[in-house]
Amino acid sequence: MTTGDIIVGLDIGTSKVSAIVGGMNNFNQIEIISSTKCKCKGIQKGKIVDEDEISLAISKAIQDAEEEANLKIHSAYITVPGKYITIVQNSVIKEIKDKYAGISAKDVSASIMQVKDIEIPEGKAIIDILPEKFILDNGQEVENPALCLSSSFTIQAQIILVDKEYMKKMSLILKKAGIELDGMVPITLAERNLILDRNELNDNIMLLDIGAGNIEIGVFEGKKFVYTNTIPLRRRHN
Repeated sequence: MTTGDIIVGLDIGTSKVSAIVGGMNNFNQIEIISSTKCKCKGIQKGKIVDEDEISLAISKAIQDAEEEANLKIHSAYITVPGKYITIVQNSVIKEIKDKYAGISAKDVSASIMQVKDIEIPEGKAIIDILPEKFILDNGQEVENPALCLSSSFTIQAQIILVDKEYMKKMSLILKKAGIELDGMVPITLAERNLILDRNELNDNIMLLDIGAGNIEIGVFEGKKFVYTNTIPLRRRHN
């Protein structure tokens, strides 16, 4: 993203739909421009039970966000409950033609394309690649191997898969609301980047998001995303 770019996120929960509009500032940070919400009971226990109600709630939340931010919204990212997410760990070794020329940005991009070349389970689709670490041929770990002198490097990453049927349904629901789907992000992965500070990002962490109808769980070993799931809450009857 560059300065001035706009990004829109939708969180579709058990009790409401929330819309967040942000803009990239001069410090390469996203500033919140508007935050709106609309009541919605179209999802129960993590399952879509009323597509029309969800679509109407998205339309209302987006309309309010457009008025608040004074701009037109055409597309958005949405969060995904952990129950629809599968995390696959993978690593590949990328050979470099000329060690003394240094690793190029193109080499790094190519390694990310290689690491996602996995056998995708039936009914799943890739929505994201999370590079965890890069290891040079001398064993040194680096955040970005570009310009490093090495004959090869290893990339370790998580490939994030989503249930195809859920993605298809949510895409159609968004289209009913006049919104295109930019991408999907696991709920706890999105929350990790908001809740944890820079030092905590390297710790072993379990996040629990206790919502109106579900508990979202996310487990992280440092930068590695290792587990996520959704646990429905039982209602107490009087």
